[in-house]
Amino acid sequence: MNYAEQMLDALEKGNVDQARTLFKQVLDNENDETKYNLAEELYAMGFTGQAKRLYQELLGHYPDDGDVLTALADIAVSDGDTDQAISYLDRVHEDNPAYVQALIAAADVYQTQGLYEVSLQKLTTARELDPDEPVIIFALGELQFDWGHFAQAAAAYLELLDGGEMNIAGVNVRLRYAESLAQTGRFEDAISVYQEVGEDTLPIADRFQIGGLYVQVEEFQRAADAFQAVIDADASYTNAYLPLAQAQRKLGQPDAALLTIQNGLAQDDTNPELYSVGAELALAQEDDELGERYLRAALKLDPENQHYVLAWSNFLLHAGRDQENIDYLDSLDAGGESDPQLYWNLARAYERVENYADARANYLLAFRTFQDQPAFLREIGAFFRTTGARAEETAALTRLVAMQPDDLDAQDRLDELKDEN
Repeated sequence: MNYAEQMLDALEKGNVDQARTLFKQVLDNENDETKYNLAEELYAMGFTGQAKRLYQELLGHYPDDGDVLTALADIAVSDGDTDQAISYLDRVHEDNPAYVQALIAAADVYQTQGLYEVSLQKLTTARELDPDEPVIIFALGELQFDWGHFAQAAAAYLELLDGGEMNIAGVNVRLRYAESLAQTGRFEDAISVYQEVGEDTLPIADRFQIGGLYVQVEEFQRAADAFQAVIDADASYTNAYLPLAQAQRKLGQPDAALLTIQNGLAQDDTNPELYSVGAELALAQEDDELGERYLRAALKLDPENQHYVLAWSNFLLHAGRDQENIDYLDSLDAGGESDPQLYWNLARAYERVENYADARANYLLAFRTFQDQPAFLREIGAFFRTTGARAEETAALTRLVAMQPDDLDAQDRLDELKDEN
């Protein structure tokens, strides 16, 4: 047993100090072939420092060896030194047997740096030299996918599948193909590929993905089943609770949806969207106490979220807590840059507490957005009638009748106003 074999045996047994001593013997006594084989073994085992030492010594003896240069480039990448990696790879020239492998490795480095055009150039050259190599085609697919060119990625993965390549580098090519199809909006095709693989055999992330696809094609029961399967497999997969609850809502199962939200919150009580949807469900079931508690929790986690702000204001408006609503919205941008519905809510609250000046100001801010909505025109018309603003009431009702000529109440009131004049 030579020193290299003894070193590997010591490492397998956990005798690190002995392995370190034997490594020195390797450096002093073993031939280059043995050192190269040991470097490969050490790199595969994660001992990159010792592997790098051996490869650097070998590079001194064989400065143009493409395998040594690409190995050192791989180690440089793992060390975070991409510039050094490229420097090694640039030394592998076209006449070198390792040139194609160096192009692939360089493309990967450039891809990690976001230099997609350079990466594509390297892979294109590699494919011209070896057009049928699956690893190159796969690398092109991965590049295009990472680049956001999903149609091109799908084409590369399909080419691999047509050639019988189902797995490369530990990656299921069919699943990559399905994900690429989904990203291009070909939801039905993506679902078909997932189903060919077998839904029950899919990894959790892909079960979650197919659940989202079922939502896209409005197959909500299948979506719910997929999301539930994810949760059954791993209850801590918190991303699945919200879409499961939303699918259950679509299926007319509000009780189940609320229970799903509560289960999700038991796993993750820092997700404001779970609280928000839970509040909607609770309020729809007239559980104001739970709805209020969930709304407060959502706002505490994300106080600037306009959706949550509006939901809270709507709740206060519904509950008749007008002064609380006014106090809550007192910092609203008076220039009309906030959610227009908030101005409408604030106008209603001010009107209820008989602060007509502020009510009028906020109705007018809301008018910019809601001037073509009959419900708003009826309400602002009634407000103008209450405050004796006949000209404004006439303008609002005229606009309303133009949109809905069959609104007899509005037409009668408009006739009254004209008679008064």
